[in-house]
Amino acid sequence: MMRFVRRFWRVVHDAPRSRSPAGVDTPLARKAHETVSRVTDDIERRFVFNTPIAAVMELVNELSKAPDDPAARFAAETAVSMLQPYAPHVCEELWACSQVAALGFAVAGCRRVVARAGGDRARAAGERQGARPRARSGGLSKDELIARARASEKVQAHVNGGSEQRVIVVPDKLVNIVV
Repeated sequence: MMRFVRRFWRVVHDAPRSRSPAGVDTPLARKAHETVSRVTDDIERRFVFNTPIAAVMELVNELSKAPDDPAARFAAETAVSMLQPYAPHVCEELWACSQVAALGFAVAGCRRVVARAGGDRARAAGERQGARPRARSGGLSKDELIARARASEKVQAHVNGGSEQRVIVVPDKLVNIVV
């Protein structure tokens, strides 16, 4: 792991100082978005904590192969934010606190920014949707459960006038409306 952290440090320091242009669609940018999606899924849904590190290692490998890619800085920021729970001191230093300001962010509040950056990026990239609207109620018939779910303000806020693709009912437990 020490060799990886040293390599990670070098690769992030070699990343361009200028921001990646918005909407860049290169293989490295796609790999960064895929990494965010995989890490988020592994931690939030599967509760697996070793495979996210492997996903970040793959991203760092791709970044080291293409340091001049227009999305190199974005990939470096993604790698730092995804590795932050596992190596917080190194990532905080890379994020904002180093003498050469590897990524050039302000020092104040860098822990909070790094911890939130990954999830925000995934949602912005459309890689991960929010929680599906659900309505829970026990002792009602299937039709009554569906009617209550559709009438719920929370569900209506998520549906936003979209067409229902599928309604899944688990009696006495929940109703999922797929839009």
